[in-house]
Amino acid sequence: MEKTILIAGKDLPYGGDFADGMALAGYNVVVTGNPESDSASVTAGDIVIASWNRPSSVSARSLVLQAENTFTVIDETVLYFDAAVYAQQFTALSPEECTRAIDTMIAGYHYLTMEILNRIEQRKANGKLIYIVRHHPNMADVIRSSALRSSTASAAGPFVSSAEAAFTAFAENIAAYAGDKQNVSVVLVSCDVQNETAEKDGSLASWLADYLASLDEAKNKRSAKQSLSWIKAGSKGPGLLSRFM
Repeated sequence: MEKTILIAGKDLPYGGDFADGMALAGYNVVVTGNPESDSASVTAGDIVIASWNRPSSVSARSLVLQAENTFTVIDETVLYFDAAVYAQQFTALSPEECTRAIDTMIAGYHYLTMEILNRIEQRKANGKLIYIVRHHPNMADVIRSSALRSSTASAAGPFVSSAEAAFTAFAENIAAYAGDKQNVSVVLVSCDVQNETAEKDGSLASWLADYLASLDEAKNKRSAKQSLSWIKAGSKGPGLLSRFM
């Protein structure tokens, strides 16, 4: 039976290749974006585009309900933090930008995580939460490294770099929180700048689908301590050799 995956955080049009990659891997896909203007961002015709107003907990609930109404159940949820994309969107240092940054890069992920965990508990079903962080050099990194200075077009500013740290801390502590819950699995995926598997979202999606399948085939659920470890994109799954290694 096909699984359903909800992809949030790397909204369309930026997340089109990743959504297409998961669809090609056999998933029913719901991805956040503008249903009226972002349909050209994906090529797989059965991908559902759903609106998500990140500062609203009500919108998080509506997003989850739309996915469930379309495909009955959400098996896996990807929360994707792409620092390179955010670096282009958050360049000012102002109170207004600070509020927008918190709503977009912090609060939205928190609201959606809580909603997914609540739905898993209510349904008494199994579910996976996958946190993906795509790293990007920040202003401090560029100052420290002459190589990064010459190769980084748009360094992440204070709001993006602090939000990335908040995302990783939140993801790790959700993994710790869910460690004793038999029906919840948390997967943390790290994508460095030089990571070949993560260079293109299509290949990242293909690897992730294989990795998640290998977790399903494992005899035992990973411990909380194991879930706290960030997996580098391209790493082998339990008992398998990755084709990207």
